[in-house]
Amino acid sequence: MVFWNAERLGISHIFVTINTLSQLFYVFAKLPPMNTSSTSSVLTHLVSKTFAGIGVLDFLHNGSVAFRKDEQVTTAIKVLTGVGFGLLSTASDWIFGGCLVYDLVALAVGQSGGWRTLLGAYAVGSAGIVAAKNLARPPYIRGNSGYKPTASDDGPDRV
Repeated sequence: MVFWNAERLGISHIFVTINTLSQLFYVFAKLPPMNTSSTSSVLTHLVSKTFAGIGVLDFLHNGSVAFRKDEQVTTAIKVLTGVGFGLLSTASDWIFGGCLVYDLVALAVGQSGGWRTLLGAYAVGSAGIVAAKNLARPPYIRGNSGYKPTASDDGPDRV
């Protein structure tokens, strides 16, 4: 925020990039599958994946303001946006996939003309990919998956 408020957007984008990549790393490489029988597992997934989704939007917004303000969208950016969101959608569950669709809709609302229409089409495509993938192979598990409950008052205290 300090660099953003000081209009040092290039420097702030470094921190935004680190944040977004660390969020995505945790969601895709470290987070175990969500156990729908465990409240802590469900909440961990909701928070982690929502933060990662917001990070993607922040990365795109901050990067565009820092480096491409008042410029026309190039064909390369259009292709990279479609491919990037398409690939992320194929690896996403309902939570993170929903955030990606939200990101695309939010980006589309702030645009005009053909780019706005294309972002809307990407949102529909991303939603379709997420739905097809998750309906074909549900990503969540039920039962014991290694999550351990915290201490309770059901037994004697132990050291």
